[in-house]
Amino acid sequence: MKNIAFLFSIFLLFCVSGFTNAQTFTVKVQIKNHPTGKIVFGYIQGDNFTPLDSSLLNQSSGILQFSFPENAHTGVYRLNFGQSSAAKVLNEAPQTLDFIFDYENIVIETDFNSPAESLKVIESKENSAWFDFLAKDKLIRENIEFIEKEINSFWQKNDTNKVIKLATEYNQLQMERDNFVVDAANNTRGLFVSQMIKNLRVPLLDGYLTSEERKESFKKEFFRTLDFSDPAMINTAVYTDNLFKYLVMYNRFDYTAKKRETEYKKALDIIIPNINKNQEVYTFLMDYLIHGFNVLRMPGIITYISDKYNYPN
Repeated sequence: MKNIAFLFSIFLLFCVSGFTNAQTFTVKVQIKNHPTGKIVFGYIQGDNFTPLDSSLLNQSSGILQFSFPENAHTGVYRLNFGQSSAAKVLNEAPQTLDFIFDYENIVIETDFNSPAESLKVIESKENSAWFDFLAKDKLIRENIEFIEKEINSFWQKNDTNKVIKLATEYNQLQMERDNFVVDAANNTRGLFVSQMIKNLRVPLLDGYLTSEERKESFKKEFFRTLDFSDPAMINTAVYTDNLFKYLVMYNRFDYTAKKRETEYKKALDIIIPNINKNQEVYTFLMDYLIHGFNVLRMPGIITYISDKYNYPN
C-alpha cells in the first residue's frame, strides 16, 4: 500500500507540474474611440501577417483580451483594429498596433485614431523598453533628417559656407544617435527587444559630402553593423525592413526598366553574401526578395537570382 501511495503522489506531482508549466499569457488592451467591428489578433513575419483570433470590443468598457497560443513564439504580434471611416472611402490600410511578446502578460492602453502614438504600456518589460526607445529615436532621427535636407538644399545652391556650418552638427547628431542605439541595446540585454534595437543601426554619413556621395557611402557601409544570423528576428519586420531600406537606395524615379534591373542586381550582389550566415534566415529573406521582385514583375531579377545564386524560384 505504501508503494501505491508513493506512486500516486508522484503522479499528482507530475500533473500539478504540467498544469503549472502550461501557463497561458494574454494581451489586454483598452482602446478609446473604436468604431464597431472586429479586432484581429495575430503575428507577423517580415511583411506577412498571420491572424490567430478575432473578437468584438466590449463597447461599454473599451477592453479586449486575447490569449497567446500554448505554442506561441517570441516575436512581434499585431492588433488590427480595422479601417477608419476615411480609410474605407479611400481604400487605405487599417489601424494597427505592433507589439512584442516574450512570455509575459501584456496590458496596454491606446486610441483607435493613433494606436502607436497614443500607446501607454501598463504592464510589459519588453514593450516598455521598445516604445520608450522608439519615441526617443524618432526625435533624434527627425533632427538628423531636418539638417540633412538643409545641407542638400545648400549643396544645390552651391553655398558651401552654410554646408560647412551644418555638416559638423549633422555628423555629431549621427554619432549621438548611433551611441544611443548601442546603449539601448546593451541596456536591454536579456530582453528580446535588445536584438531588434541592435539591428536599427545605420551608417554614419559625412555631411561634408554631396547627397550622391553620401548615398554611395550608405551602400558600402550599410551591412557592417548589422547581424543577419538570428532566426528569432524572422518573427519581426526588422530584417525585411532593412533589406527594403537598402534596395530603395538603388532606385530612382527616372530610371528606365533596364537601368532599374541593373541597379537591383548590384544591390543583390551585396545583400545576398550578407544574409547567408544562418540557413533559416537566408531562406526566409531569399523568399522575401523573390516574392518582392515577382510583385514588381521583374522576371529578369528572378532568373538572375536563380542562375547566379542557385536559389529556386
